[in-house]
Amino acid sequence: MKNNRKKLHRGHLLKELVEANGISITKLVDRVGVSRSSYYNHIEEPELDFDILFDYGKVLNINFTDYFSDLLVLETQDPNPKYPEELDPQNFEEALTQYKLLHKKYVQLLERHNLLLEQSLKNQ
Repeated sequence: MKNNRKKLHRGHLLKELVEANGISITKLVDRVGVSRSSYYNHIEEPELDFDILFDYGKVLNINFTDYFSDLLVLETQDPNPKYPEELDPQNFEEALTQYKLLHKKYVQLLERHNLLLEQSLKNQ
């Protein structure tokens, strides 16, 4: 079964779960904060980024690690080693952008921490 999980088309899975949920695309994209065209691009992406799936999962109340728990471990490295806090903001807009990036990173790390905590409790 694990081999099948690794070959799941993440975008198609997203599409199936959205259809099963019955939420309108307009309402979904508004709540996720993406455009309709982004959504349609996402559902065609076989290797859709886990961060994007988690954003949809929050709206749909779906824990995508149930489908990709073995792959989540592979996604723990930060693709952007240069953090915004290393840069001094030159104006309010840059400071706000840095705040948003750090907040998003914090939420992602907190979610991963909670998932790992859940997994460790299940394994005990």
